[in-house]
Amino acid sequence: MKTFRQEGKVLHYRVQAGDNIKSGDLVAVNDVVGVAVTDGVTGELLAVSVEGVYEVPVPAATGNVDQGKNVYYDKTAKEITLTPTGNILIGYAWEDGEPAGVVPVKIMF
Repeated sequence: MKTFRQEGKVLHYRVQAGDNIKSGDLVAVNDVVGVAVTDGVTGELLAVSVEGVYEVPVPAATGNVDQGKNVYYDKTAKEITLTPTGNILIGYAWEDGEPAGVVPVKIMF
């Protein structure tokens, strides 16, 4: 098929000035949030997975994250939240998570 480009599971993102990204970090590319596949520094092309279930750190302030709840990304704080206003929907909790722990999140876009 002439128009096929790729399966759409990974975005290729050029790391912006001042950002040093580690494998497993959440990465916001405008309105899409995924998980860095590898480490990357300013100017490098980075693979960002936008499909799958990933363990994501839960800030203590977020509270309990119950299975099936929508999970959002706060670009300013660079962490997940349950607050939709002003944040980016990244997916939903695959299982229960606890504050200051991790929650498996189904990345969906």
